[in-house]
Amino acid sequence: MDYTVLENDFNCACDEVIVNLTEQYKLNYQSGGPGKLEAFLELIRQEFEKVVAAFVSKNDLEKDLQGMSLIQNIAKKYAKSCLDKYSKIV
Repeated sequence: MDYTVLENDFNCACDEVIVNLTEQYKLNYQSGGPGKLEAFLELIRQEFEKVVAAFVSKNDLEKDLQGMSLIQNIAKKYAKSCLDKYSKIV
């Protein structure tokens, strides 16, 4: 399996999640204070879990440990970046 293609495809999927989360933040969470921020941080976690599950299923990676590890590490990187960015906002 070509993991470079897989990695590029998953990076695109994560970029879409970031765009969607940014829109949701602006529409529903931006002016909500700390309580809304905490809910948004949980949403970030959930959205990245969903994109990993969908991507793994779509690409039949359930038994490909190297592919799964690659995807999970990329998702963690994106999620951490998101969490770092938004957790500074209060």
